[in-house]
Amino acid sequence: SFSQKNLFAQRDFSKVEINAEQVADNIYMLTGSGGNIGVVVGEDGVFMIDSQYEPLSEKIAAAIGKLSSQPIKYLFNTHWHGDHTGGNENFGKKGAVIVAHENVKNRMSTAHIRPFRRPTPPAAAIAQPVITFKNDMKFHLNREDILIYHFHYGHTDGDAFVYFPKSNVIHMGDNFFKGRFPYIDLSLGGSVEGVLKNINEVLFLADSETKIIPGHGALANKKDLMEYRDVIIIA
Repeated sequence: SFSQKNLFAQRDFSKVEINAEQVADNIYMLTGSGGNIGVVVGEDGVFMIDSQYEPLSEKIAAAIGKLSSQPIKYLFNTHWHGDHTGGNENFGKKGAVIVAHENVKNRMSTAHIRPFRRPTPPAAAIAQPVITFKNDMKFHLNREDILIYHFHYGHTDGDAFVYFPKSNVIHMGDNFFKGRFPYIDLSLGGSVEGVLKNINEVLFLADSETKIIPGHGALANKKDLMEYRDVIIIA
């Protein structure tokens, strides 16, 4: 079997810097290596979206510590891939409650072999979601209504996007790659048609002022997402 440390033995994360970009009054996007992290700060505690790779956890925690003195209360995963859940174990040990769609729990609790990739072992129990949902859920935290919707059959079969209507911000996970060619995990529940449907749902919610956090790439807007949709259609 492979441990996560073995998976990253040949990668050097020591030079990776975690950068925070303010998206709204109390919402930030953190970039480093792996999926973009969303962070909501306030007096109720930190709400964190995705956790990148395991070796970066201390750097990520330090970056969040500069934004808030409150603990990380919830860690929400947009889907199960390791570049978005690799730090779950470390943040779970720090006390974060991990939340995700029920299919994320199913994927993380079993081993997987995907084409052209190393085998993925089951995640440690503390890294797995302890709260799951089927279609949608809401958090009421830091004066934000945090609305979460399941993307049916998109990048994977467990995707969800996070919508902040008050701040007009949406985190799309890997249903949106800004400035990059799409990757859809067809081997484990992904669907091209599903991704297009999901993008159209977000375009219905978004307006010209909406800030969209993609799974990878720079902070984006509705026009960027429309261009990404066109690439998928043409491809």
